[in-house]
Amino acid sequence: MRINSIRLALLASCATLSALAATAAPKLMQGPMLGHVDQSSAQIWARVAGEADLSILYSKSPNFTEALESPAIRATAENDYCVQATIDGLEAGSFYYYQVLVDGEPLASPRENEGYPLLTAPPSDMEVQFTVAFGAGAKTEIDGMQAIWLQVQNARPHAFFWLGDNESAEGLAPAFQAEQYRKQRSIPFLQPLLRSIPQMATWDGPGVDEAKSFEVFQRYWANPAYGTTEAPGSYFKHNYGGVDFFVLDTYSYRQNDESATLLGETQIQWLKSELEASEAPFKVLLSSSSWTDIKEHTDSTWMAFPEERDELLGYITQQDIPGVILVSGDNDQAEIKAIPMSNAGGYDFYELVSSPLAQDPTATFDEQDPSTIHIHEPYSTTMNFGLLSFDMTGEDPSFAYEVINVFGESVFPALEVKASELKNGTASWQTKVDDPETYANVPPAAPSEAVVQ
Repeated sequence: MRINSIRLALLASCATLSALAATAAPKLMQGPMLGHVDQSSAQIWARVAGEADLSILYSKSPNFTEALESPAIRATAENDYCVQATIDGLEAGSFYYYQVLVDGEPLASPRENEGYPLLTAPPSDMEVQFTVAFGAGAKTEIDGMQAIWLQVQNARPHAFFWLGDNESAEGLAPAFQAEQYRKQRSIPFLQPLLRSIPQMATWDGPGVDEAKSFEVFQRYWANPAYGTTEAPGSYFKHNYGGVDFFVLDTYSYRQNDESATLLGETQIQWLKSELEASEAPFKVLLSSSSWTDIKEHTDSTWMAFPEERDELLGYITQQDIPGVILVSGDNDQAEIKAIPMSNAGGYDFYELVSSPLAQDPTATFDEQDPSTIHIHEPYSTTMNFGLLSFDMTGEDPSFAYEVINVFGESVFPALEVKASELKNGTASWQTKVDDPETYANVPPAAPSEAVVQ
């Protein structure tokens, strides 16, 4: 009798738990994460705990008065329960507040129901000051806390760019790559940043199945675009505050055979066309690969593909395209360097490097291109991120670059560059470098055919 009573009690408990589960408030496994945001729309990513419809409630009021709701999108097993919702019809340069609804209901957490703020991009005719941050190298198995995100939060950038080694996914089967994305997306210190600061990323590279690996990448990020119809990839253009940002894909089309290329023909032509068409005072080229480190030909640095690198930099010089800034990551140390194209009739390209975000920094001592100028000694003491501050007010816009470490300290004197210094025939690196005497006899930065006549 006692055994039967226990069984009946267990069955009753199971029935109660099933009923509670059926009526429990909806839940997210990861997210929400703010993706690409422009002047009139915002993308919001989330991963739902099971098959359900996800929508976004949003309002200009933190009290959600006169709130609107986005169309619902279904989370299913086929999309790994990942959803990217878009809210449209927003006003430029305005704060909005959003919260996630699952099957039309708010989430279980009271904090989630309070909503999160987002800021749309400023109007095109408004001269503004703003910042963007970037970094590379974040591995949960090396640094599970990732305290660097506290400092990124303190900086309050208007966007964050992930430039490679974003999680330990390379070389894994797609299912395990997704697991690594989820682990990284669940870091506690990262949550406030994900919810209110736009996040955009370049691809770390293929796993054991390249096509499916790229599908996983698209599923877990909310970029403004994924290459072109002709050549899909993780490259895209993003404009904010009058600055054009070009995030490059150095993995999808890389070839190390006789037709050596890092970007592939379609992407390189896309980049040239977009650079020529751009009227922005600054054009920021963001690459996971170093622009100046010399490594083996099988590696992914631009110097492993010297013809393509020299041709691109020479093209920018010959076409008289001003304002180009080079950004890179995935090098396990922070650096500020210059490629002195002023020696070849152009202007000096500044390479801004930051990494790692959350793994062990390493002083790499990689061989550099002979013409490379080190503005400061590389920094490899702690984790760090890069902070670019743009001042688009006045007749001569400018930017300042800092590297911030895990203690919130700026590890270099800020590099300050005006738009007028990034025009053909202008030399500026001599006024920025710690020791100009070291580079008294620096060779030209590009082959003779790149020289503007």
